[in-house]
Amino acid sequence: MSLPPLATTADATAYGYTLPPADADALLNRASVRIRRAAGQPITPSVVTVQLAVEDDAVVLPAPPVITVQLVQAVALDGILATITAWVWDTDRLRIPACSATRVQVTYQRGWQVVPDGVVELTCQVANRLSLTPAGMDIGVRSRTIDDYSETFAVEQMDVAGDLLPGEETALKRELGGPPAAWVVGTS
Repeated sequence: MSLPPLATTADATAYGYTLPPADADALLNRASVRIRRAAGQPITPSVVTVQLAVEDDAVVLPAPPVITVQLVQAVALDGILATITAWVWDTDRLRIPACSATRVQVTYQRGWQVVPDGVVELTCQVANRLSLTPAGMDIGVRSRTIDDYSETFAVEQMDVAGDLLPGEETALKRELGGPPAAWVVGTS
């Protein structure tokens, strides 16, 4: 299942980027894949399942924002799951009063209902950069020559041709609130 792009050609135009019309959708899709990979967490709404340690009858759900908590289960030492019905989500912590389990499995929906403007703009920026990347550089072509004209690309340029630049990664982390805080057990 392919996720929708994080920006549209209309967004790119609104932010002042001119993408080649024939390639605009593909460039925005490629930029979206790179941004999602660098984020290390879902951006668009998705359902995730995580297992977390219970501390003081509560757990902090990783990778906010949390839209809804759907299921809370105690994890027994042998791995058997038992549904917990007495829990409260207070938008900061999942409170589980009188929980005897040391670990719980939580299924919840997280992400942004509307992709943050900074992520949309970053997607357009990355798509624009990809449109300007010389052909072949992203697959390892280090130099090219046409008649008496020659170009040589720095190894560093080749390393980042298929990923986000350091400044783009910093901007993404700032928009999403930092690095992910836990490993995701499953998404749907």
